[in-house]
Amino acid sequence: MDGIVLLKEDHRTVEKLFMENVRHHVEEEEWFPDVRKAMGRNRLTRLGEQKEAAKKRAPSEPLAVPSAKH
Repeated sequence: MDGIVLLKEDHRTVEKLFMENVRHHVEEEEWFPDVRKAMGRNRLTRLGEQKEAAKKRAPSEPLAVPSAKH
């Protein structure tokens, strides 16, 4: 953060966001093995392939899609 000055309140916000991200990551690490067991490796692989295919079709600018302009 060279050249950026954070106020005391900003530090608290950064700390809060960091802790939320860490908690989220820990939760994911805890439930991923259960999901893998429940779904199986092949099903997860297919799901990942579907996600990647959908990602390629998705607009790079979602707000540029006409239906997004409400």
